[in-house]
Amino acid sequence: MKARGMCRGILAASAIFALLIACATAPKPAQASTETAKPSAAAQAVPATPTKPTAAAPDDIRAQASEVRKKAFDLGVKDALPDDYAAAESAYSAGVAAYGVDNAASGASFADAKAKFGDVIRRGLPMLVSAEKDRAVHARDTAVQKKAGDLFPALLADADADFAKPAASESSGDYETALAGYRASTLDFDVLYKLCDASGARDFLVSHDLAKWDTSNWTLAEGKYASSQSLFRQDAHASSDAVDEAILRYGNVRNTAYGYYAADRKKASETERDRAIGIKSDVAVKDEYDAANAMYAKAESDENAKDHEASSAEYDGAAAAFAAAYTHAKGKMDRAKSELDSLDSAIATAEAAQSR
Repeated sequence: MKARGMCRGILAASAIFALLIACATAPKPAQASTETAKPSAAAQAVPATPTKPTAAAPDDIRAQASEVRKKAFDLGVKDALPDDYAAAESAYSAGVAAYGVDNAASGASFADAKAKFGDVIRRGLPMLVSAEKDRAVHARDTAVQKKAGDLFPALLADADADFAKPAASESSGDYETALAGYRASTLDFDVLYKLCDASGARDFLVSHDLAKWDTSNWTLAEGKYASSQSLFRQDAHASSDAVDEAILRYGNVRNTAYGYYAADRKKASETERDRAIGIKSDVAVKDEYDAANAMYAKAESDENAKDHEASSAEYDGAAAAFAAAYTHAKGKMDRAKSELDSLDSAIATAEAAQSR
C-alpha cells in the first residue's frame, strides 16, 4: 500500500513538471502565408474623378467682338438693320454671361457676335450712306429756300463743294468715308439755314428798333452770329452751337422789347379808353365801346400769358377802337348840340318877333 501511494505521488509530480515545461516554452511561429493580404473594403482608396481641363478665358476674341460692336454702334447701323443688330447684341450678351463659367461657350458666342456685327456693318453701311445723302440734300434745299444763296453765297459755295466729295468714295465702295462726308455736309447745310433764321430775326429787331430794349442780349447775339460765320469752315459743330445761341439771344431781345412795348401800348390804349368814357361813349355808342373793351381785355390776358407780341398788337387795336368810339360819340354830341343851338336860335327869334 505504501509503495502504491509513493508511485501515485511520483506520477503526480511528473505531470505537474510537464505542465510547467509546456507553459514556459515559446509558441512555435505560424507559417507565413504566400497570399498577399487584401485590404478591407472600407480601407480601399476611391479613385479621383478625372477633372475636365478648363478652357482659357477668351479675352482676345472678346476684345475683337467688343471693337466691332463699338464700330457698329458708332456708325448707327442699328437704324438700318435693327433686327440683325439685336441678334448680334444677343450673341455678345451670351458671351458675357458665360465668361468665366464656361469659357469655351463664351468664346464661341463672342466669335458669333463678331461675325454678326461685321455682317450688319457690311450690309448696313450702303443703306446708311443713301439715307444720309438724302438728309444732306433736304438740308440744302431748306437752306436755299431760306435764301442762303443771297445771304451767305460764299458759305453755300463751300458747302456745295464739300457735298460733292463723298460721291467718289461712295462709287468706289468706301462707304465709311462716304458716310462721314455726307454727315459733315448735312451739318454744314443745317448751320446755313439756321444762319438764315438768325439773319431774319436780326433784321426784324433792327427794322423795329427793338435792340435798345435789351442791349445785353443784343450784344451777345451779335457776337455769336458773327462767330458762327467765321467758324463755319474750321469747326462746323462750334459754328452750329454759336448760331443756336445767337437765335436764342435774338429771341430774348424780342421778348424783352415786346414786354416793354406791350406796357407802352397798354397805356396808350387806356388813354383812348378814358377819353372815350369822358364823353359817355359807353352810353352813346355802347356797342362800339363794348367791342373796344373786349379787345382790351384780350390784350391784357395775352400780356399776362407773356405773349407780348400778340398783346401789343391787340392793345393797338383796342386804342384805335376806343378812338373810333370817341369820334362817333363826339359826332353824336356835336349834332345834338347843334340841334339844341338851332332850337335855341329859333326860340330866340320867335320871342324877338313877339316882343315887337
